[in-house]
Amino acid sequence: MKTLLIADDLTGALDSSAAFAARGLRVVCALSPADVSVALVHDPDILAVTTNSREIDRDQAVARIGQVLGALAAAPGWQTALLFKKIDSRLKGNLAAEVARLAPLRPAALACPAIPRLGRLVKNGALIGAGVTEPLSVATRLRLPQAHVLDAGSDAEIDTALARTGLEDTLFIGAAGLAEALARRLVPDAPEPQPVRLHAPALFAIGSRDPVTLAQLAALDPVAAPNGQVPEAPPGHLRIVQMIPGAEPICPAEASARFAEGVARWVREAPPATLLACGGESAAAILRNLGTGLLLVSGEALPGVPVSTMLDGVPGLQILTKSGGFGAPDTLESLAKMLLCSTLDPC
Repeated sequence: MKTLLIADDLTGALDSSAAFAARGLRVVCALSPADVSVALVHDPDILAVTTNSREIDRDQAVARIGQVLGALAAAPGWQTALLFKKIDSRLKGNLAAEVARLAPLRPAALACPAIPRLGRLVKNGALIGAGVTEPLSVATRLRLPQAHVLDAGSDAEIDTALARTGLEDTLFIGAAGLAEALARRLVPDAPEPQPVRLHAPALFAIGSRDPVTLAQLAALDPVAAPNGQVPEAPPGHLRIVQMIPGAEPICPAEASARFAEGVARWVREAPPATLLACGGESAAAILRNLGTGLLLVSGEALPGVPVSTMLDGVPGLQILTKSGGFGAPDTLESLAKMLLCSTLDPC
């Protein structure tokens, strides 16, 4: 069945939709509500849309969800699609307002932001685990009394709950763990997903300042971009650039815009085969600078690192994205080694 997945940032849309692609479904991600109509031309089984609304005003966030629904109003099959509201797995953003906009579309709601394979769980109605400093009440953040909050310490518990849940009648509210369970239910006989092969040369653009990502960079040697000011590109099969604070503080939005423009310049001057963008806002800004509105999702390179390909902008460019708070300490180092292997025979 058709599935509509609405996320408030790009990395979330890709993190959650990758599970469906890994099981053989055609997944297209629209990078804004304005890109939805063109995305439908590609006839996706799964349409993932980012509203880019994590950091904006609540009313604007709700309006962007309305734009998505309006673009799908006359599209055959999408009114009865499985409806998934991807939320931040640490419950950030305009959660309650966005969910409230979608809740009237389905008689029931099931909420579970757990991602068991990444150590993020729900126990006694509260989010706990990796990257969560203290338990967070899911019901308190959602403010949706009719939603059933599912406790989940494992993928098997989510699978069991979904087996007795009606798909078309339910608004699903969650993160990658719930999306993966839905993918398993939709395509139960698919082969075990395999990592997507990566291609060098590559460019890593690190815009996130999350401590998880900063720890992952410890084993690497990035070029610094103070206040987002990206220097001239160095040579090499793997180039890494990191946005850092400058000597004088500037507006974060200005720094992010500079960084996105500088990374896009690197891509144009010496096109990589693979671009990794770390941090949801950074990833979206970089892709906008490259003229991208649509991505074809293909799976994951590592847990929490979805892989997709540009359908426009720079068609064929392989895109990796990583949320700032995701991944093991060696995630970026492992990706670098995988890319090095792609240049060697054998590895």
